[in-house]
Amino acid sequence: MNPLWIISLFLGLAEVTVGVAATQAQGWIQGIFAVFSVLFPSAVAIAFFRVLLTKPFVLYAPKDYSDPPSIEAYVSALSSTAIGNRGNVEAAVRAAVQEVVIPRLPPGSKPDADVVIEQAVRAAREDLESRSVTIDLSGIDPSLSGQLLEFPADAVTVSNLLDAIYLAIHDHVDAYTYGRQWVLGDPSTGRTLTDIGTQAQGRNYTDRRSLGQVGVGPGARLLAIRNR
Repeated sequence: MNPLWIISLFLGLAEVTVGVAATQAQGWIQGIFAVFSVLFPSAVAIAFFRVLLTKPFVLYAPKDYSDPPSIEAYVSALSSTAIGNRGNVEAAVRAAVQEVVIPRLPPGSKPDADVVIEQAVRAAREDLESRSVTIDLSGIDPSLSGQLLEFPADAVTVSNLLDAIYLAIHDHVDAYTYGRQWVLGDPSTGRTLTDIGTQAQGRNYTDRRSLGQVGVGPGARLLAIRNR
């Protein structure tokens, strides 16, 4: 059973219990049960859609897929990690450029098409980099040297960013250790981002601020490093 079944069973059992209790009560107590039976599912619905928008992967189990992936694979696919991987981004840009450019070229112009595609991909990559925040993971461990993550600066919250980075470095650091075991730094300014993430206000705190609100703008290149 996945979380969706558990939520539905819990909600159904709660509504049946409240309904039966309401038929056995009288006066203002019956009124309270009636109000509760209306407000409770509404509150659950609001919480459900909030989770669905922010972390949909917690609602499904790997076995829900026809070819069950690993835990990390399906969480990564449904989170911003898939967006952040530079290889995935460049592959998507190249595919989009080919889809647009090739049909508009005359037949038999493959050499010209290759040149045009490379130029378009290069221009798209440069434009993407100017609008994105790049994370260099080499400071966490030598084995991560050369691995870069890219995120759209205006479409990712601090929490999304840190969650995606953690999924990429989870073999080297423990969960909920940003600010203790690892941290993000800006080599261009010497700034260390110690005032963001769960460590800012406790483990249960979700940092929903945009990157711009914490001083990380488009084109920024941050380095994930060990916090010593």
